[in-house]
Amino acid sequence: MDMGDLAGNPIAQLAALVLSIAGGYRVWRAQQPTEAKERADSDGQIAALATWQALLEGERAARVKAEERADKFAAERNEALQQVWEMRGQLKAMNDTLTAQTTELGLLRDQLRQLKEQIHAQ
Repeated sequence: MDMGDLAGNPIAQLAALVLSIAGGYRVWRAQQPTEAKERADSDGQIAALATWQALLEGERAARVKAEERADKFAAERNEALQQVWEMRGQLKAMNDTLTAQTTELGLLRDQLRQLKEQIHAQ
């Protein structure tokens, strides 16, 4: 068909119009699934990112709690160690006192025996 044939023929004009509309519709339909796929892919990526972000926030919160528990445990351990060292010091002081008292008791027993011997000797 020549452009000259289209200008004076209404049936040819109508046929060209129908063919143009059909071609445009075909191109439009070909684009629709692609756009729908792209939208679905984008929506899926957004949803995945939101899920990953929620998981990351959950992991961060769990890590903070674990660090708090570890800090609390370390503080309790340090306090317990401090108490153990204090008790060791107290135990050493008590042992030293007991040793001194045992020595003094031995001296007193010796003096008592000497006094008894002096009394029996008279």
